[in-house]
Amino acid sequence: MQRPMLLAAAALTGIAAAFSVPASARASAEIAQPPQVLGLVAHATPVPLTCEGGICQALVSSFCLQEHRPPPGDGQVYETAGAGDVTLLVRKSDGSTREFSGAGLLGYVSDGHFTRTRITMDSARLASLDATEVSVRIAPMVSLVPVTDAPLPTEIAQRDAETAYGEPRFTASDFFHPGKTRPDAAVTLTRMINALPTAMSGGVDPRAVDPFKRAALWSSVAESGALAGLSSDGIARAKGELDRCGQYAEMGFKLTLRGCLESAHDRTMREVNDELWKAEVGY
Repeated sequence: MQRPMLLAAAALTGIAAAFSVPASARASAEIAQPPQVLGLVAHATPVPLTCEGGICQALVSSFCLQEHRPPPGDGQVYETAGAGDVTLLVRKSDGSTREFSGAGLLGYVSDGHFTRTRITMDSARLASLDATEVSVRIAPMVSLVPVTDAPLPTEIAQRDAETAYGEPRFTASDFFHPGKTRPDAAVTLTRMINALPTAMSGGVDPRAVDPFKRAALWSSVAESGALAGLSSDGIARAKGELDRCGQYAEMGFKLTLRGCLESAHDRTMREVNDELWKAEVGY
């Protein structure tokens, strides 16, 4: 009579094991998933690339189109997809200007967050174009898909294409549309961040969070024409974040101006992204 009980106990043990193994298997499967498909926030005015150390680059705002996929790590490479285009604007040494699609000429690299992406171009390529200045214009509906070492399974690749070109991207465009307060605030913040050095000796930004340097930064961005076409509410929110960085410094917090603005930018983008995710149930 004990044999059925032993069999039942063995069955229960097997069921318990079946539930414990898939948990780690699911975790492994999740780690194996490629990073999230992203979207770029459109810019009303061209974004200049700053050239230093052989690389020309600019930080731009990006957002996540796939909440349940792993976020990109620092240095994750992307390529453009979607209905929009990134246009390269070049000023040549003779003063003339040209513009053409940036396809094949520009790189897209995660800054370690889905909220920030660096657009890059090799300085040697800039020289080959006989260019003295280069900037990019980001149209609406630009998506970014991750570049992976191995080809993606067909099912995942198809889902990514649907995300980059289809309804999820159209839905996101309503949330991150130019003219709305928080997307415009994020764009304004990236303009300020791009005007600051990435790092100096000891990793300390020489433009410390003091009133004079904050004022100089704001003036340089506001007077450059970079904020043309952005909403007054968005610009005001970004200016408020700059002032808040100063308040943190006065309270004794150890921070750099660049780091503080990056945190404000990421927080702003995440607010909108959270709302987008709630609206994307079923994607």
